[in-house]
Amino acid sequence: MRPAPRSLLLSAALLAFAAGVPEARTADTLATLAGGRSAGPLALTHGGVGSGPELADGPRAAADTALKVLLAGGSSLDAATAGTVHLENDPRFNAGTGANIRLDGKTIQMDAAVMTGAGRFAAVGVIERVRNPVLVARAVMDSTPHLFLAGEGATRFAHRIGFADVVPTCPEAEAKYRARMKRLGELYARTDTTIYDWRRYWNFPNPMPADVLDWGKHGDTVGTVARDASGRFAATLSTGGTSVTLYGRVGDVPVYGCGLYAGPAGAVACTGEGEEIIKRFMAHAVYEKLAHGVSARRAVEEAVRAFPERFDLGLIAVGREGWGVAGR
Repeated sequence: MRPAPRSLLLSAALLAFAAGVPEARTADTLATLAGGRSAGPLALTHGGVGSGPELADGPRAAADTALKVLLAGGSSLDAATAGTVHLENDPRFNAGTGANIRLDGKTIQMDAAVMTGAGRFAAVGVIERVRNPVLVARAVMDSTPHLFLAGEGATRFAHRIGFADVVPTCPEAEAKYRARMKRLGELYARTDTTIYDWRRYWNFPNPMPADVLDWGKHGDTVGTVARDASGRFAATLSTGGTSVTLYGRVGDVPVYGCGLYAGPAGAVACTGEGEEIIKRFMAHAVYEKLAHGVSARRAVEEAVRAFPERFDLGLIAVGREGWGVAGR
């Protein structure tokens, strides 16, 4: 029997979209909690914390894309890569084409990572001028002895092996940038000394725009976890990071064991507050639960409950017997 496609969307309102899954909650819930048992090929995607329910068709289509790869006999890595590429090509999401524009109004720096259940891992960090960072991370895995390329070196590698030299901007990302600057200006107009003044440590190669002044999230990391017909697992992630950050900031996505993790027992992918995810080695911590026989649903729910309430976190995971998603 053809397995039903599974897809997930996490939003700031913590809405889960899981096609064909009765446990998925409605838009008025305060937390995302879903999961269940499932045999055979399985693909699960997320559109990131900060993406609203009106974008649910994006992760659904990405999951369908990944599942088609699996049903055609493709590997879990091929499927997970295809799912995330689909989201990178959708300008509504903060990855690839829709990646966030940084504070200077020009810089776009992206992170991506891939990992297989056999332990193969590769990542790129603060890469620029490519359309699909997750494909570059896959190329690092397939073509080099390295685990992680960053900055200009990652960009030059991508162009050297044939990736087009393009700035992946779009009207959607530009509109988000303008909204962020407006919000940041409002914050700077306050006398609240707890507001971090990014202007003080400006380290961009471009001059500070006269109106630099957001805060606020408009989408986060996108990702896919997959299990193929042979029971092998893989996870992929891609992100444009946050707009309000110093030049060169690296989040959890390309940090081994933090943004994603895969092994013989399953695969995990995170979305949310990158620095806090790194501190908790989050993806690996969830994977360890899977490796000790905890169900994917229970593993992600426990991790979200233990995460500080003031920070966003979303998790997707697939294990030997099922899948799970949790977010807050």
